[in-house]
Amino acid sequence: MSTADTDQPHVGLFSAFVPRELVFASGCTPVRVFPTTTKPTAAEAYLPRNFCALTRNLLATFLEERPPVQAVVFTDEDDAVRRLQDIWAECVPVPIWGSLEVPRTGDATAVRRFAAELARLAEQLERYTGVPLSAHRLRVAIALYNHQRRLLAALKARWLDGTLPTPLYRRLRQTTLTEHPQRASEALQAQLDALSVLAEAPRLADSPDRSGVRLMLLAELAAPAALVRLLEANGARVVAEVSDLDELSMTAMIAETGETVDALLIALAEAYLGKSPAPRVRAPMRRLEYLTRLARERAANAVICAYSKFCDLPLAEYPMLRTAMERLGIPVLLLELEDEALSGQQRTRVEAFLETVRTHG
Repeated sequence: MSTADTDQPHVGLFSAFVPRELVFASGCTPVRVFPTTTKPTAAEAYLPRNFCALTRNLLATFLEERPPVQAVVFTDEDDAVRRLQDIWAECVPVPIWGSLEVPRTGDATAVRRFAAELARLAEQLERYTGVPLSAHRLRVAIALYNHQRRLLAALKARWLDGTLPTPLYRRLRQTTLTEHPQRASEALQAQLDALSVLAEAPRLADSPDRSGVRLMLLAELAAPAALVRLLEANGARVVAEVSDLDELSMTAMIAETGETVDALLIALAEAYLGKSPAPRVRAPMRRLEYLTRLARERAANAVICAYSKFCDLPLAEYPMLRTAMERLGIPVLLLELEDEALSGQQRTRVEAFLETVRTHG
């Protein structure tokens, strides 16, 4: 398998639980789909206004703009995604090449079940690509993405110490989710090389901080870029983003030593089921423990939950999250968003929240 082959079909993914290594080893370039429409208007003929806003935006993106993917893979993420798959099969002219059931626990039984599901997904993809999954191809893919994770870890360290600006770090993260893995890794390496040349430049962390507010952002797919710009324009510093764009992506190294496809699939299943917990895993105590630990580690003194309107799973956990954070003396703001834009009222709420944190911090 040539890792430089960029002519293979691009397959869109809607979940961080689909192993990109498996999709790549099956002869496809995995592409995480981000909504690009400004309003979910085109989706309203198929989904009601009180349906998950992120799901409506994803559907509208394909109906209006047709992102450059040749097919998609679905998971049983939640009711919203299952409903989207039903509509997709009838109304969206982009074929579904596979579906994946994801267990909601990470015990040994769940790992074996998930590994079997991954094998089934590989068989589904082979029907369209003609590329059978082999241990060699899977090892090469795992090694390629492990290399990318090492580069990302180095860049994250430069972001956390203030050397790398937040908008650039987020763009690089998105590149890893939407580009051919070798090309994305080359972009990461180029940025690391540039930072090495500029090692003596003043760090962002050394510049004046007008508010002293260190923020942890929570979102589903990604926090809106407009929100991040607003926060930093008001002197706040984003120190963690718990979303599929960053903390909820697969970041741990995956074992490359398996001799058989089955052994490598077990390694993938263990890693993906054991990654940072998202609301969908229905393990609220483990999720709260993870979030409170991360807030302490990053010295966050405020949290903003930028959730899509009518998105059931994150909104259902919000009361528990707010209670847990406020016990630690960390205030929490909830923003329910329709799309990537911020309304004037939402901007005012964010600015007032930052001022409150600054005053009482």
